[in-house]
Amino acid sequence: MQGEEVQPTQQELMDGNGVIRWIDGHEEQLIEQLRGWVDLNSGLDNEAGRQQMIDALQLEYESLGFQCRRLHHEQGFTHLVAMRPSAKPDALKVLLLGHVDTVYDSDGTFLSFQREGEWASGPGVGDMKGGLVVTLAMLRALQSISRLDDFDWVAVHNSDEEIGSPTSRDVIERMATGRDLCLDFEIGRSSGAVARSRAGVGAFFCEVEGKSAHAGMEPEKGINAVLAASTLMAEVVALADHSRGTKINIGRITGGNKRNIVAENCRFEIDVRVQSTKEAERVERALHDLKGARASSLPWERGSAQVHLFGRFSRPPWPRGAASDRLAGHFQTVANDLGIDLPAEDTGGGSDANFPAALGVATIDALGPVGEGTHTHHERIRVHTVASRAKLCAIALLRWQRSEPVMAT
Repeated sequence: MQGEEVQPTQQELMDGNGVIRWIDGHEEQLIEQLRGWVDLNSGLDNEAGRQQMIDALQLEYESLGFQCRRLHHEQGFTHLVAMRPSAKPDALKVLLLGHVDTVYDSDGTFLSFQREGEWASGPGVGDMKGGLVVTLAMLRALQSISRLDDFDWVAVHNSDEEIGSPTSRDVIERMATGRDLCLDFEIGRSSGAVARSRAGVGAFFCEVEGKSAHAGMEPEKGINAVLAASTLMAEVVALADHSRGTKINIGRITGGNKRNIVAENCRFEIDVRVQSTKEAERVERALHDLKGARASSLPWERGSAQVHLFGRFSRPPWPRGAASDRLAGHFQTVANDLGIDLPAEDTGGGSDANFPAALGVATIDALGPVGEGTHTHHERIRVHTVASRAKLCAIALLRWQRSEPVMAT
């Protein structure tokens, strides 16, 4: 949806010009900052690298007058909470989200920033170190026109997003309480689109326990876990309901030992995507009904396989609603004024933006630079969109100050 056609005031035009001047004057510095952060590996296997990224962000925020708190988790993850309260009672309360972890191991072959023409590639250049640079560029541009104090800021930068944010979810949800808006800076879609809704994401693991036996001499003494699992997989996939946007995928299967041995075990992994809490509850309930079940086996087998199920929904659904629609529409109006094409999409992928959105906070995501190839050795961004996204976000916030309050739905 396109935003309301509200003409900017003279002051907003002046402030917007100031934002543009600052970002244009620092564009190469922003790219060099991105280069340094991409070259610093912060993969899930590299706790030291993730700590260094948190260190770098803390220095940036403290130089902007934010109060910073580091939260350490016993599993080796550190998260940064940066706050800059405003003394103005009507200040817009904004939550900023971005993660420092990437999917790229420190001993991999895709390790450095490369720039070629309009593109820049490298591990995490889009997901999501480019978004971290956009976030700070937006803040510094607002500082340059003395408008940083007009907002009440909270930023959360976690280091476990790529595995579902298990140790940082509660931090994000606590910090989201009472916020007016949430901006998440995940990579922008290759089409240039931002996200106005996201699917809830569930990851489940089913283990089937059978009994081994010689496949030729005495198969009747065994219980084939692989065949029992195949029956269960058909039941699991049947829980999908595409009319409600519920998608289920069996993504990985392991089991058995050798060709001539009745398989005594099998494990399969289940990915679930839902558009509503009701559907999440229905699917999770049905999956857990498999717990302890005795899966049907072959007619000649004596007994049945044992079934064990583990897992959960790591991200609640962020359904499309009036609050996020209006926020996306506002960004589209500002983008149009800046000559930027900004579609808005409903996506099946989850992110940390799901958490505040599920709590009713008006949320927009994929505000990072436009790119493609996420989680591959072809991950890259369009270099000029680092600056254009920072301009868009700063000016959209300046103009939102004049908008009516969002009523979350």
